[in-house]
Amino acid sequence: MYSLIDQFGPGTAFTLLLLALLGLRANVTPRTSLWIKITPEKLWALVDTFDGKIENWGRTRVVSQLLDIEKRIYKKTYTTLLPNGVERSVSAAFKIMDRIDNQRIELAREGLAGKPETNELLRISYKLTPESGGTRLHTVYGWGSRPLIAQLIARADLWSGTFRLKGLAETGTPDEKPYYFISAAVALITGLFTLAGFAAVLNLEWALLLVIALFVHEFGHLLAYRMMGQPWGRMVFLPFLGAMAMPRMSFESQGQAVFAALMGPAFSIILAVVCGAHLFFGNPPNIFLCQLGIITAFLNLFNLMPAEPLDGGIALRSVLSRMIGNKAHYGLMLIGGIVIVAGLATNMLIMVLFGGLAILANLKPRAIDAGLVPLSPLQLGISGLCYVAITTAHVSMLYYFI
Repeated sequence: MYSLIDQFGPGTAFTLLLLALLGLRANVTPRTSLWIKITPEKLWALVDTFDGKIENWGRTRVVSQLLDIEKRIYKKTYTTLLPNGVERSVSAAFKIMDRIDNQRIELAREGLAGKPETNELLRISYKLTPESGGTRLHTVYGWGSRPLIAQLIARADLWSGTFRLKGLAETGTPDEKPYYFISAAVALITGLFTLAGFAAVLNLEWALLLVIALFVHEFGHLLAYRMMGQPWGRMVFLPFLGAMAMPRMSFESQGQAVFAALMGPAFSIILAVVCGAHLFFGNPPNIFLCQLGIITAFLNLFNLMPAEPLDGGIALRSVLSRMIGNKAHYGLMLIGGIVIVAGLATNMLIMVLFGGLAILANLKPRAIDAGLVPLSPLQLGISGLCYVAITTAHVSMLYYFI
């Protein structure tokens, strides 16, 4: 117990503070202001809402349909063509709260009475101001409660969307390049901050190894999103903590949720094997690759720990939800307690902390995987076998390196 207390220092306290901030939910109102080389009248036709309007934004088509002429309520249907050729559609109703031709329009979300506003788009506002040779477009989106990382992504997405609109207005074709540039910039900038943070705690070499291992791990999640038919997701590094890969679209089934969670550790096996092969055939062996293999195996074993918000905990969450329904949070708390006991037995403070987080996250009953197609009995069995196989592979690689 004393050794555990000795491990608790300023770094641990700072890590807990960062985790708390990441989980902090708040409404977010991203804003953009961009000059567009077009007259207000022509730009107005692109931002106005009217019955039968069809907008094409890359793979997504937006259709506006008038529902109530007196209340000025419109339904917007967003249909996205996935890479596998399947279309997915979602709809949302908006009421025009304020509208002056060629100047401004404001829409507020309708139909959410009695429903949670978490992660929901609640308000859209456009304001057009004539400027020399063009128009300045002021855009404001109002989102419901979102965690910190989702707040960052909301701002990045709004800027990407505004540049798409600028391209459409000026050339007749939506400009998709800013989306990829902004997504890459977010990953690069947060990655550099994370590298600097780890270098301050460890050293530059070990920090670089850790960031490489994190990149490969998160790329596995991105690859999973792509394999299930989604567009490529977004990657965000978290200074002093790690990284996250976020999907562009919600999952349709628990099978997809489990697959996405396990693909990070599964894909990382390739990196560990490559490092191990070089160690076996190299003469003399490359110390850098040996260290990278150790970090890769250890990092992914840690992520497979069955405690939220780690990958193992996320997969377990879906499995328990399928097996015991609304009592899943009791099972997650029990597993969290087991992780704490294991951490105490091995004097690993990090296990105690994540076990405690798993318990805190499930103190109150909550909807888990609401609306998703449940795992089939076959998928349950496959999920268990994959978890055991991936864990065994990383244990074997860690044993091999050490």
